[in-house]
Amino acid sequence: MPTIIVEEFITHLNRKGTLNPVSESTRKAYGNSLNQFSRFLNDRQPTQELAQEWIQQLLDKGRKPAAVATHGFAIRRYFADYLKQKDAIILLPTAESDTIPDYLEHTEIAKLLKACQTPTETALVTILCDTGLRISELLVLTNRDIDRENGFVFAHREKTKQEGWIPISQQSLDALEEYLSWRHTNDKRLFPFEYYDVWLWLKKLGKRAGMGDRVHSHLFRHTAAALRRIAGNEITDIADLLGHKSLSTTRRYQAIKSQALKERLKPIFGDGNNG
Repeated sequence: MPTIIVEEFITHLNRKGTLNPVSESTRKAYGNSLNQFSRFLNDRQPTQELAQEWIQQLLDKGRKPAAVATHGFAIRRYFADYLKQKDAIILLPTAESDTIPDYLEHTEIAKLLKACQTPTETALVTILCDTGLRISELLVLTNRDIDRENGFVFAHREKTKQEGWIPISQQSLDALEEYLSWRHTNDKRLFPFEYYDVWLWLKKLGKRAGMGDRVHSHLFRHTAAALRRIAGNEITDIADLLGHKSLSTTRRYQAIKSQALKERLKPIFGDGNNG
C-alpha cells in the first residue's frame, strides 16, 4: 500500500461535493492509521489476514484496545470503500468504555411518535432521533441549512466547532415540511423556540407516552448514535455525525453489539433444521 494509495483513499473520502460529512479530524486519523499499516506491510499487498495480524501485533505490544480499535476502523473502511471488499470482516478489540448510555429502541420511538399531539412534537422527535443534533443546534437552523434535494442538514457546532453537513432522512424532511406548513411565523429560524420550551415539551411527551421522566433532550442524541451502531455503522462515522472532536467521546457506543455483523456472518450450526 504505497503512500500514493493512502492519499488517493483520503481524497476518495472527500468526493461528495460541498456536502461532505467526513470531518478533517477523521481524514487525518485515517491517514495516520493507513500509513502505519503501510509500514507494517513493508511492500506486501494488503490483505484482511495481514490487517488482522497487525491489529493483534499492536495489542501484543501493549497498545490500548481503544487506540487499536481506532486503527481498525480506518483499515476496515479502506478495504470496504477503496478496495471494494464490501464483505471485509476485520475483528476489532473491545475498547475500555463506560456504561452504554441509555437510548430508545425503535419500538419506543414509535411509541413516542404515537403520543405526539402536534406536528411540532413529531418533527422534534423525528429529527432529533435521526440526526443526533443537540437542542441548541436544532434551534439555530434556517432554510439555508437544509438541502432537501440531497438529504443533508448543516450542523452548527458551537460547542466543538466541528460543524458541517450531516445526512437527514426523508422521513425527517417530511416531518419538517408538515410542521412548517402547519405553523405560522415569519421568524427565519425553523424552530423559533427557547431551549426550555423544547425541554418541557419533551418531558411532557415522555410522560404522555408512559416513559415517566426518562425522556430528555440528550436521550435522542444517544439514540441516533446507538441505533446506527446496531445497524453496523463505524464509530468514526458516528463521531462525525455527532460532531465529536475526539473518538474517545464516541467509544462509549462501541460495546453495543452490531446486528449487521451478525447478519453477515453465517452460523456454524445452521438454522437447526438439519436434524
